[in-house]
Amino acid sequence: MASAKSGVHVVQLKPICVPKSLQDGNKFIKWDDDSSVGTPVTVRVDKKGFFLFWTDQNKETEFLEISSIRDTRTGKYARVPRVSLSQVNLL
Repeated sequence: MASAKSGVHVVQLKPICVPKSLQDGNKFIKWDDDSSVGTPVTVRVDKKGFFLFWTDQNKETEFLEISSIRDTRTGKYARVPRVSLSQVNLL
């Protein structure tokens, strides 16, 4: 038999460091799936990096668990959502 030692392998992860600029927040446009109108919001991340918060102009706050984010886009890939045919009829 091989002389391998059994033991516990410990992986040490560095603690998450959320930059102060993300904790303080910044201005963004939030696009809803049901509307082609953007809403200005302030987006922040909690100091432990678990939640994304956004506050609208009426001071209403919503949040999202960061682990549930599937996709983010910036620059030329961050386009205004397309207007569906049902929304065109309403306009």
